[in-house]
Amino acid sequence: MRIMLIWALVSGLLFGLADIGRPVDDMFRAMRNKARDHNASGQVAVIGIDSLSQQEIGNWPWTAQQYATMIQNIGAAGAKRIFFDFPINGLSRDPGTAALAAALKDNRGKVYLAANFSEDVATGQRILLVPPPEMRRYSRLINTNVWINGFNAVWNGRYANNVGDLAVPSIAAELSGVHGALGEEFPIDYSIRIGSLPYLSASEVLRNEAIMERVRGSDVIIGTNAQGIGNRYAIPGHRPSASVFVAALAAETLLAGRPTTIGWWVPFLIALVVTGLMLRASRTPLVLGMIVLLPICALGLPLLLEIYGIYTQIMPALVLMLGAMGHHALKLHRQNFNERGMVNEVSGQPNLNALRSAGVASQDGLIAARIHNYAEAATALPAAAEKELVEQIIMRLSLGNGGARVYQGDEGIFMWLVPSANINNVGDQLAGLSAIFRSPANVSGRLVDLSIAFGVDADPGRTIQSRMSSALLACQEAQNAGEHWRVYDPTKLEATEWRVSMLGELDAAIDNGEVWVAFQPKLDLLSGEICGAEALVRWTHPEKGPINPEEFITAAERHDRIEKLTDHVLNRAVQVAARLNTGGRKFDMAVNLSPRLIGHANLKPMVVQTLRRHGLPAERLILEITETAAMSSAEAAMQELKELRSLGLQLSIDDYGTGFSTLDYLKRCPATELKIDRSFVRMLVSSRSDRIMVNSTIELAHSLGEEVVAEGVEDNETLQLLGQMGCDKAQGYLIGRPMPFEALLDYLAAYGPAKAA
Repeated sequence: MRIMLIWALVSGLLFGLADIGRPVDDMFRAMRNKARDHNASGQVAVIGIDSLSQQEIGNWPWTAQQYATMIQNIGAAGAKRIFFDFPINGLSRDPGTAALAAALKDNRGKVYLAANFSEDVATGQRILLVPPPEMRRYSRLINTNVWINGFNAVWNGRYANNVGDLAVPSIAAELSGVHGALGEEFPIDYSIRIGSLPYLSASEVLRNEAIMERVRGSDVIIGTNAQGIGNRYAIPGHRPSASVFVAALAAETLLAGRPTTIGWWVPFLIALVVTGLMLRASRTPLVLGMIVLLPICALGLPLLLEIYGIYTQIMPALVLMLGAMGHHALKLHRQNFNERGMVNEVSGQPNLNALRSAGVASQDGLIAARIHNYAEAATALPAAAEKELVEQIIMRLSLGNGGARVYQGDEGIFMWLVPSANINNVGDQLAGLSAIFRSPANVSGRLVDLSIAFGVDADPGRTIQSRMSSALLACQEAQNAGEHWRVYDPTKLEATEWRVSMLGELDAAIDNGEVWVAFQPKLDLLSGEICGAEALVRWTHPEKGPINPEEFITAAERHDRIEKLTDHVLNRAVQVAARLNTGGRKFDMAVNLSPRLIGHANLKPMVVQTLRRHGLPAERLILEITETAAMSSAEAAMQELKELRSLGLQLSIDDYGTGFSTLDYLKRCPATELKIDRSFVRMLVSSRSDRIMVNSTIELAHSLGEEVVAEGVEDNETLQLLGQMGCDKAQGYLIGRPMPFEALLDYLAAYGPAKAA
C-alpha cells in the first residue's frame, strides 16, 4: 500500500517537471472560468472586418484609402486610441498610401500599426512584416503574434516580442500600460464574456453611422472577423474566434491588473505537507476530514486565487493528493479486513484472533471456559437463536469476571485475560461462575442447561497461542475429572506416561523412520500444472498409530526438540525436491519453520548445508512461517529472515489473515509469498465479504511483488473463482491430500491440466 503513495509522489513530480498534466490543468481552468463568468469593462471596443463589410466594400485585404477613412472616422468619433490587429501590406503599390499617411498625421500618436513576423515553413526563417518608415513617423508599433498549444488554443499572451531588431510591445501591454520583459507571458482571463465586448462592423465605421458614438472614450482594436480571412483560434470556454478577440480579452485582463503566476511546486509542497499530516493522523474522522478537504482545496482554492488574478497549476498537487486518498482508502479497507478477522461471524463478538492480538505481549493470566454441550444446545435451538445463546453466556461470564472482555471461539469456547496480580485468587471467581451456570439459560423461550468447566494458565513466559492451548487442556481435564476448574500444570502433565514416553521416543522415532514426511501438492492456477508441494511431518507410532502432528510438534517446541525434527523434515523435503527438479522440471518445495527457530544460530547453516548436500537450487525451497509468529519476531529475527532470503530461497507467510500484519511489516518482511488461511477460502463461494477480503489480499500481495497461495481448496467452484481473482497457486483436498513420496510420484505421472478443471 505504501508503494501507491510513493508512485503518487513520483507521478506528481513528473506531472510538474515534464508538464504532463497541462491538458487536464487547462480543462480545470476552463471550468473555473465558467464559474466566474463576467462582462468586459467596456474600455476596449472591437471593429471587425466581417462578412457584412466584405459584401459592402469588397474582399479583404482592403486598400490604404479604406483604412485611412476608418482612422479618420474613428478619430472623429472620439476614440482614445486605434490598434490594428493585422499588418497593412502592399503600401508601395497602393495609390491610397498618401491618404493613409495623412490620416495617421491627423491622428498623430493615437494609431498603432502591427509589426509582426511569420516563419517560413520550409526554411524556418522569420519573415518580418513591419510598416514602412513613412507610416511609422506618425504612428506607433505593436506586436500581434500569438502562441498556440497543440490544440490551436491560446492560453497566454505576451507583454512584448522582438521583431527583428525592434522590441515591440503587444496590444494588451500598450493598451493597458502594464508592461513586462521581452517574451514574458501572462495568463489571459477567459472568464470575460466575448459577447460583452463593444463591437462594430467595419462597414458601419466606413459609413460613419450614428452608432460610432459607441467608441467615444474607448480604445479600439481593428481586426478581421470573417471565415476564410485572418487567423482564428480555439478560445478556451468559447467557440473558435478571430485573433482580434484574443487581443481584446488579453487587454481586458491587464486592465484589471497585472496577473501573477505561481509555479506548480507551491501547491505541490502544500499538498505534500497535508499528505504528511494525514500519514501522522491516527484518528479516522480526522483522516476522513482531510480526504474530503483535499479536493475542495484543490479545486476551490485556485478559483478563489484567480478571482484576484493569481494563477497556478494544480495537477501535480492533485495527483499527489489523489494518491494519498487512495492510500488511506486502502488503509481503511485493510483495517476493516483485519477487524473482520477479529469478530465471530455468528455473534459479532471478538474472537480468538482478537485475543491473540490483544495478548501477544501480555503478562496477564488467561482463563478459558468451555461449554461442553454447546453443539448439542445450538443444534436444538432455532437457527437464529445461537446469537442469543452466545449473548447470554457472555453476560453470565461478565457478571463474574469483573467486567473483563470475553473472547469467543468455536464450539462453546470462551476466554478472557485476568491481571497477573489477581491470578492466584481466581478460585472464588470461578466457583461463583460455576454457580451462575447451574441455572438453565432461557433462549427463545426454551430452557437450556449448560455444562461448563474452566481452565487457567498462569504462565506468561510462553506465546499466547500456546497458553490458549494449555488453558483449554486444563478445561478438558477439569471436565474429565468432574471438577469446576483446573490450573494448567506443565510439570504434572509432563509427568504422565504418554507425555514422557512421547518426548523420549520422538528422537528414536525420527531415526528409525516412524517420523516421515508427507507431501501435499500445489496447483499453478495459470498453467494448470502441479508446481510444487508442501512437506508435512507425520508420526506413525507402532502401537498408538498416527499421532496428531500438533501434539508432538508443540511438545518438541516446548522442550527444545524442534531443531532435530525440523532438520529431519528439511533434509527429506530437499532430497525429494532435488529428485523432482530434473529433466527441466521446476518443482518448489515448502517446509514449515517453527517460530522457535527464527533467529536460532543453527538455522541458516542447517539450510545451507542441506541445499548443498542434495544439490537443490535455493530458489526451489520455500520456508513457511506463520503470520502470528512472524509478527512477534524481534528485529534480530527479522534480520535472520532477510539473510535466509539472501540465499535465494523463498519465504512464505502462512495462515495469512488470522494474524495482525501491518502494511509496514509486510513491506519490511522479505516474504515472496502469502498463503491465505483456509478459514477465508472455505466460504469463498457463499460469502461476499470473504470474496472481497480474499480479492483485496491478492491485489495487495501482487502490489508488493508477492505470489498468493490459497489453502483449503475443496471444490471446483472455489478453484475457478480463485483463478478469476488472479490467485497464483492453490492447495487443498481438491488438488490432492498429503501423501508419501511414492504416491506423489504416481500422482504427478497421472496428473494433467485437465484434472484441475
